[in-house]
Amino acid sequence: LKQENLLDEKGVFVYATAKSMIGGAVGAVQGLVLITVCGDVLYLHRAKLDNSYAECLGKFYLSDLSNIKGKAGLFGGSFSFEADGKKYRFQLPARANKFVDFFKDK
Repeated sequence: LKQENLLDEKGVFVYATAKSMIGGAVGAVQGLVLITVCGDVLYLHRAKLDNSYAECLGKFYLSDLSNIKGKAGLFGGSFSFEADGKKYRFQLPARANKFVDFFKDK
């Protein structure tokens, strides 16, 4: 991921399940996704069961995200945001605290 400029030294990433994504190319996708942050960009990729990833489903500048909400816990959590007039919601796995904590000040 680092070699492909999808992840930086902060190491902010998570595999998540798409709860609902409305509109655009991402709108047709339900299921497992990889969410990464590199610099000031958040990427969404289709995730594979072998912990690898496939095509890019979305690229968003962090400054363009609004209504960012995240919650992490022992039994999983949630993450959502709005961008380009669309809402994106994800179910997070247990122990996604580092990922959620990154967005607390955004």
